[in-house]
Amino acid sequence: MRSRPLPVTAAAILMALLSLPNVVSPLLPTEGIPAFVVYLGVVLGVAGLVGAAGLWVLRKWSIPLTIVVSVLNLLSAAPGIAFAPDAALQVAATLTVVVCALIIVLVVLPTSRRAFAASS
Repeated sequence: MRSRPLPVTAAAILMALLSLPNVVSPLLPTEGIPAFVVYLGVVLGVAGLVGAAGLWVLRKWSIPLTIVVSVLNLLSAAPGIAFAPDAALQVAATLTVVVCALIIVLVVLPTSRRAFAASS
């Protein structure tokens, strides 16, 4: 059995936690948020859940998927830091940017890279 390092476990859990609200975001009140951003969030949420599952089972394809999804999430949330219609959405946007950056860092750490190299 392969050992999953703590940074990979943390990245997978954070990615799943970040992706779940994106998937259900159309069911939440989204006034003031452009529809494009809401639907992009759903697509990124589904891709993020796939990436989180891949990280969990140490699949190599999950590294680039996780990085791409995290960068796109970061870029779509960044304008909300300054331009969100209320303070709660500004805080949510800030947390999203910070968590996305943290996920990228966790995935590219040397211990994470070694775990995926050993899994092939």
